[in-house]
Amino acid sequence: MKDWEYNEIFDAIQETYKELLDEDRGYRYAIAKLTDEFDNLGKVEDFIVDAAIGEIAITHEQVFVGHIRGITGRLEKFNPKEAKNELTLDEIKDLLPRMNKVIEGLKHVKADHNPSVE
Repeated sequence: MKDWEYNEIFDAIQETYKELLDEDRGYRYAIAKLTDEFDNLGKVEDFIVDAAIGEIAITHEQVFVGHIRGITGRLEKFNPKEAKNELTLDEIKDLLPRMNKVIEGLKHVKADHNPSVE
């Protein structure tokens, strides 16, 4: 990972999420904006971004179905072997259960089919 450290991504997403919530536009807007702002950082970084956004999303009672499908679909494709050159073994050991928690959590949230974030 050339531009980000592992924990730095999680911290940046949490901080940005809180800032977006302060705009009083709601969590749906905040999640959509995070998805846009942290898109295409790099192959491994994108898995971390999905895990971080997913951790936030599973705390909501409803999540837009597009986010559920997108995050789940991408996280299910994660191959730890492909990340071993960019993440430490400890980071991979931390990331895998986080990803699994997100995948399982998104199975239990109510799917929101309204694409509007307002």
